[in-house]
Amino acid sequence: MTLAGAALVALIVMLAAAFLLGALIVGGRTVRRAREARRARLARPARRLLLAIAAGDDDPARIEELVRLPDEVWLAVEPNAIALLGKVRGEAHTTLVDVFERRGAAWRARSQLKRRDPVVRAQAAEVLGNLGRRDALLPLCDLLGDPDPDVRVVAARALGRIGDVGATQPLLATLAGRRAVPAQVVATALTRLGTGAQPALLAALDDPRAAVRATAAEVLGLVGAVGATVRVESALRADPDIHVRIRAARTLGRLGTRTAVAPLLDALEPDKPGPLRAEAARALGELGAATSAQALTVLLADPDYAVAHNAARSLLRLGNAGRAALVAAEHREHVRPRHAAGGFEPDPEVVLSAAHAREALAAAELDDRRRQLTS
Repeated sequence: MTLAGAALVALIVMLAAAFLLGALIVGGRTVRRAREARRARLARPARRLLLAIAAGDDDPARIEELVRLPDEVWLAVEPNAIALLGKVRGEAHTTLVDVFERRGAAWRARSQLKRRDPVVRAQAAEVLGNLGRRDALLPLCDLLGDPDPDVRVVAARALGRIGDVGATQPLLATLAGRRAVPAQVVATALTRLGTGAQPALLAALDDPRAAVRATAAEVLGLVGAVGATVRVESALRADPDIHVRIRAARTLGRLGTRTAVAPLLDALEPDKPGPLRAEAARALGELGAATSAQALTVLLADPDYAVAHNAARSLLRLGNAGRAALVAAEHREHVRPRHAAGGFEPDPEVVLSAAHAREALAAAELDDRRRQLTS
């Protein structure tokens, strides 16, 4: 065969392969669209039943109709049912849980937790979490180490919905390592475990991993663990990791105990990191301690914008004393010492304090007017 003939044969083979590939792609899309259209037709009447139940219709006939749907119809509407189960509350949620249980959804979900498809594993974990199945605690904890990051996230959320304190340690353990779960997801799940999780969270403040200590400190504030104040104050003063100390400052502001004023004032010192000082300034405002007004007023001239900004907003939260300090700081800008040449010499610190005070007072005025308009 000549070179030209070989090239022609190669071209024909390539064109045939391209045509076959195109046909497969088009055919696959056509089949998929047809399957989706059929699923939508099957799910349409069942979706109306679901929406009626979600709206509070507890007609036993409708519930029984949903329970007795043919399997192919239920499989078509099941994604909608799972999504709805995670959104509704009260009687509607209880009714949907009953429907799922009577259809054997919990048993089927348990059997799917080890499937190869990560989407199937995640969906199964979501179902078990929405059903509140405490008997699924151990397999869901196992999924916290799943190779797929989305499966790990869904498993953590499911454990939070179940609310079993036995998940506290496994959730904290996911904060570090190669297969970590985002701290925000873990924190949200931990806040739903109730007061029974607080001893483990307190112990976690001594964990060698900074991510675990930081999340534990954050969650203790979110759940209002006032009894943890002394331990959190210690973390603010002495923890070697700046992120842990920032979370500790935030938590002390949320807990609202007066003993937190002293360590928060210490955290404002100029030799402390800027992000920590900014968080401490914010926390003092949440505490509402009038004794911190002087320290916050000094911070209005701080060169770190976040520190000065938070100090100004915190002064607003201290009530009349804080507002008076802001008004005085704004007024001082207009009382400048006369320069020897006859002009005025602006003091940079006074100008900076006045600017932050003016910004905070303007924001407060806008909030007051907004409340007046909406009341």
